[in-house]
Amino acid sequence: MRRMAKLTSKNQLTLPKRVVQDLGNPTHFRVQVHDGVLLLWPGRLVSAADADVASDGAQIKLGQGKK
Repeated sequence: MRRMAKLTSKNQLTLPKRVVQDLGNPTHFRVQVHDGVLLLWPGRLVSAADADVASDGAQIKLGQGKK
């Protein structure tokens, strides 16, 4: 499926509703740039107390991003 997303003047990316629905309506996404391509995949935030049990790589500790 190919769809267009819109980048707003505030650098916010608006994703098509159908795309978000097809992904299970996630509220957070992990973001990576690889060879000039923007990659997004569903992620979920976990509390610092739960971060030590997070093992799927798609969980991000609250208040911390990938460095």
